[in-house]
Amino acid sequence: MKRYLTTTLIAVLCIIVSAGKSSAVLPPEVKKELADLSRELRGVTTLVRKKQIDEAKALIQKIEDRVGELKIAEDERDRAYTGLAVTLERAKELIPVSFSAEIAPILKDKCIRCHDEAMACANLRLDSYANMGKGGRSGPLLIPRNPQRSLILAKVTTPEDQQRMPKNAERLSDEEIKKLALWISGGAEFDGEDMTTIVSEIMAEKKPPVNVVMADGTESVSFRNDVAPWLVGVCMGCHGGNNPRGGYSMETFEKLLQGGPTGNTIVPGDPDASYMVDLVLRQKPLKMPAGNQTFLKRSQAQSLETWIREGAHFDGTDAKSPLRRLVPTTEELEAAAMAAMSESEFKDRRVKQAESTWKQVAPREQATAAVSDNLYVYGNVSQARLGEISGWGEAQVSALKSEFKLPAGEQVWRGRLIVFVTKDRFDYEEFNTVLMNRRTPAGVSGHTLINGNLETAYVAMHDVGDTEQAESLGTQHLLNALLARAFLARRSQTFPDWLQHGFGLLQCGAPADSPFMKALPQRAAAAVATVTDPARLFSDGTLGPNEVGPVGLLLTRFLINNGGLPRLTQLLTELQTGTPINTALERVYGQPPNTLGQAFLKSGGR
Repeated sequence: MKRYLTTTLIAVLCIIVSAGKSSAVLPPEVKKELADLSRELRGVTTLVRKKQIDEAKALIQKIEDRVGELKIAEDERDRAYTGLAVTLERAKELIPVSFSAEIAPILKDKCIRCHDEAMACANLRLDSYANMGKGGRSGPLLIPRNPQRSLILAKVTTPEDQQRMPKNAERLSDEEIKKLALWISGGAEFDGEDMTTIVSEIMAEKKPPVNVVMADGTESVSFRNDVAPWLVGVCMGCHGGNNPRGGYSMETFEKLLQGGPTGNTIVPGDPDASYMVDLVLRQKPLKMPAGNQTFLKRSQAQSLETWIREGAHFDGTDAKSPLRRLVPTTEELEAAAMAAMSESEFKDRRVKQAESTWKQVAPREQATAAVSDNLYVYGNVSQARLGEISGWGEAQVSALKSEFKLPAGEQVWRGRLIVFVTKDRFDYEEFNTVLMNRRTPAGVSGHTLINGNLETAYVAMHDVGDTEQAESLGTQHLLNALLARAFLARRSQTFPDWLQHGFGLLQCGAPADSPFMKALPQRAAAAVATVTDPARLFSDGTLGPNEVGPVGLLLTRFLINNGGLPRLTQLLTELQTGTPINTALERVYGQPPNTLGQAFLKSGGR
């Protein structure tokens, strides 16, 4: 490897040897000037130390130019000349090798075809400085300031064809290897703005800033509504990401206007000069979308033409943000459509949702409904039983609204909450099997499902009867617990399972001396007996489906007893804003989860 690091020195020595054979003699004034130039070159060291690299390069170039002007014949090149040549080469080696300008091109041309995001041979990516520093299967790729021990140099200089990189390709030139070695010797530093930037982008020619003109409302075509959706859906598969096809990126509005290598992809105000219009509207056959992979309507292409003619104005908020953010997702469109629904329309939608869901889980069972202010109770129990359950449900909703005030005029569940009631356990289990692809534990007879925009909002339960047992609540108290969980979920779906189940049982209304409530402490004790880390009590996944209710109730009571309802409400607010449970607990209760968990276990859940 060292012979590649001393290529220049050997060349200089060859010059020295040839100089020894010279017959002509340099004039004294030229010898003096060469000596002066050698002394002047010493300033390169000082400039580099001060990080005045441009000045150092300029000094070297100045001296090289002057030596060229002297036109010293080969037979006149004595020790004065060869001494300057050696000093000049050493001065060049003091100049730091630029990753962006000198190493990135080598990586792009010779390495990333096998070591990018798509390939990553040997778990090694060389498509950015950051990825290069991670190394691969064989360990670190380089050791800064130690080229002799750096794997990358060993790989590119080995004489073994099967082992040398790039694989099955021409070896790196001596000059490329020298650049790598000098870059590593200098500390393998990064001189760009962002270490994660892909090398092809680092090398990309800096384009002049574009002039983004904001829409003023007079336009007949909206970029956000008429152009951006199909650009994102049709074009960005090829013209997005780190390696856009043809060097043309549509990742942001600014990049869209900057254009590709042609430079005139979009010319605001002039669709005839805009190459993109030709590609999607005028050429025969049309060139884009490439390969006719996705159909582009003529009306969409014409919208582009009109938008450009009107000045290519921007009706978004940030021209530098990803274009995808400008285009609403399917979920966002659905949420907007539901937000625009009247209350009557939303109630009709809920009725249809109840009927279609029931057909999925119990297609052979006839179902009827009992309708009240807040609930749409639907199932295959008798009509009288549906009415009874509806009455119990409304009483529970009233109690919850009384204890936990809602903002004036706000509904509990828009369009009502569906309460599915099955007379047989099998039909209840089908809700889990068919809709959620999960088994139903023996001790579970009901669950809730509410999503963020209330697109889906229902309770599903088995009518277990009115006799309460140690293993299960009766129907009324089960309904109360499920409605309380649904009441809590209307605020957020990010609450941990133990808190949802605990709140539900806390509000279920079962007397303390009921068989179920009396059995809870023992069931909870058995559940936490195997927990070795008290902090994990507050994390989802620690407790099983039959354990989360008993432990959740005791945990919720413990928090109320040690901070009251105001602090529990504060905890709910923290969680609703996306704060992780461990962070939220420490903020609200002033103690880390491990300490709280230990206190809970010592208290016996009180």
